[in-house]
Amino acid sequence: MTAGKVVEVRELLRVVSINKNSFVPLYRQIADSIRVAIARGDLKPKQLLPSEEEIAEALGVAKMTVRQALLELKREGLLYRRQGLGTFVAFPKFEHSLSTLVSFSEDIRSRGMCPGSRILFFGKVFSDAVIASHLGVREGEPVTRIHRLRLADDQPVGIHDAYLPSDIPISREELEKKESLYALLQEKGFQLVEAEETIEAITANSFQAELLGLGVGAPLLKVVRTVFSNEHRPIEHVIAIYRSDLYRYCIRLKRRSSVGGGENVVF
Repeated sequence: MTAGKVVEVRELLRVVSINKNSFVPLYRQIADSIRVAIARGDLKPKQLLPSEEEIAEALGVAKMTVRQALLELKREGLLYRRQGLGTFVAFPKFEHSLSTLVSFSEDIRSRGMCPGSRILFFGKVFSDAVIASHLGVREGEPVTRIHRLRLADDQPVGIHDAYLPSDIPISREELEKKESLYALLQEKGFQLVEAEETIEAITANSFQAELLGLGVGAPLLKVVRTVFSNEHRPIEHVIAIYRSDLYRYCIRLKRRSSVGGGENVVF
């Protein structure tokens, strides 16, 4: 089944099956079958499912049974509905490890998707106190600002507002050709080895909502990162905004033993 296309009823029946003699409720069997089909890649992001009426008729169940199954999957973020269009397969959540420094393009490609971007602004601006402190320059000193809408398979997923010291030689044409800022910087001899990052929850303003296709006030993740070279020179400071329905961060924690041999854990 190809992403973005309508899933025909006969195609859906290849991956969705029910057993009316089972003790498992029918809606749960339908939901479980669709869940497995999405996990296996049989149903792909942006595919339009048949209507509730079509699925109910094909499976020989009540329309309400199908509606209950689809509602459960919508609550899990596996499906989404567009008014007047129907129910679609959602993008999977992008799970990020906080222990590895990767670029957006590297991350999206590793998931078998095509990264993309739309440049909203590229040019020199005067640094404010916050940007200057992160980049290690004087306040008011010119820096390069790169403001982009980030895409995964043409789907808007984030907004990057990046700042670089003005002496780093980079052009808009080079970035458009290379697509990945990190790859371009490394091509120019800058080794990106570590970063400091903070994450917080925010709500979408009108500008962010319009770019990301969300409603004003929708929950977002704000990631602020400063990237350093192998000489611990700040190379980039970026404020990244991501759709919280598509992103999830994970980190592995270890309990720390106290000096006396006991374990010290604070909640």
